[in-house]
Amino acid sequence: MAQELQAVLDAADPWAADLLLSALAAAAASYRRATCTVPFPSPLFGDGDARDYAALLQNLQALPPLGAPGAASRLSAQQLALVSWLLTHPRRPVAGMRRCTLRQVQEQLPSLTGWVADIGMNPSLRPTAVLQLAAVPPSVGSSRVLAFHGTSFENLHSILHHGLLNASGTRLERTGSAFGKGIYFSSELAVAYAFCQPADGWAGSALGRRLRCLLVCSIEREAIQSSHNSDLVPDKYIVVEAMDAVQTHFLFVYCDDAPPGSPPPPAQHPAHRQQLPLSPAAHVAAAPPRRQAVSPLVWVLAAFTLLLLAVGLKDNPSLRRFMRRQLGLRIL
Repeated sequence: MAQELQAVLDAADPWAADLLLSALAAAAASYRRATCTVPFPSPLFGDGDARDYAALLQNLQALPPLGAPGAASRLSAQQLALVSWLLTHPRRPVAGMRRCTLRQVQEQLPSLTGWVADIGMNPSLRPTAVLQLAAVPPSVGSSRVLAFHGTSFENLHSILHHGLLNASGTRLERTGSAFGKGIYFSSELAVAYAFCQPADGWAGSALGRRLRCLLVCSIEREAIQSSHNSDLVPDKYIVVEAMDAVQTHFLFVYCDDAPPGSPPPPAQHPAHRQQLPLSPAAHVAAAPPRRQAVSPLVWVLAAFTLLLLAVGLKDNPSLRRFMRRQLGLRIL
């Protein structure tokens, strides 16, 4: 089994394998682990009420870095089975995930550039890593709408394997349904990012220990227009009831803190560094502030105001008397 797993690791994108392990570790450590760890490696750690979450988490956190040559040979039998189960799972095999850059995302979404300006003006929106989960259909921008979905990192394991679910009105609902039942998205990256709650993942992660995630999706335009509550939803929000109308294409990963003493991820090499051309608005935002000249009109208005004040003081005997007695000022 070690040789088979090593072949999978050698062919896989290191970031993709890293992320799958981190997502499962965050789910297993969550107080909602019963739902976040679906699918669960039941043959290894029990099923139902007998699930041994502590053993699962212990095996995950004890894993050595898997990017080194021959890493699979240093795993225990239980760790071998666990990593093999996770990386070859039919619903989300690691072979179907690949690293990409923001420039490559932009090239696949040439007609949708608003998110590019958002990242240019707000560097905190620039992800640490980008993974492509599915191809972008040519209909994005015409019959399909680009949308962003922010969620807690502890939910990522289940989302990667089962997709985004309409949890409105169920025990899985976490953020309410202020604008009706359905899956909530935003047309703006910054709005979706506000819902990206961090969680601690795999201790050996090269991406970082505390991570956030944001999903870049496309939605059938008809599914949005047919929503019964579409008139009540604010412009920046999108609510969709039909789960099959949603496709997830990219995953933005954000690191809250770099792992101490660990080398940077391979994609931080200059040859792989993410590049994104700044929009003109971003260049303006990045320029140092300049002191603006005061308009001559301001000086004219100030002088006119002083003139009115002087005339008012001259024609008001009571005010002149008050200023003479209290302030010692004599106005002619």
